[in-house]
Amino acid sequence: MREFLKKLFKRHPRRSLPGLDMKFYCTDKCDGCGECYRRCPTGHIKMVDGRPFWKGPCLMCAACSQVCPIDAIRYGKPDSENQV
Repeated sequence: MREFLKKLFKRHPRRSLPGLDMKFYCTDKCDGCGECYRRCPTGHIKMVDGRPFWKGPCLMCAACSQVCPIDAIRYGKPDSENQV
């Protein structure tokens, strides 16, 4: 499934909606385990300095936040004091 989604978005990058991937962020609680990175069905989460970084296109499946063992991934408008 992951390879299919990668191919789909590579061929048709405009199918993603601009800015959607910017709504996910990790809080200070993130310990860099990488579970979100491993579970992203499109492979568009990259680990940068031990933290997840969302790089479009995002399917908005929320798999990353569902698998986070310490509930460090949030969706929506980030709090300035908790955003990493």
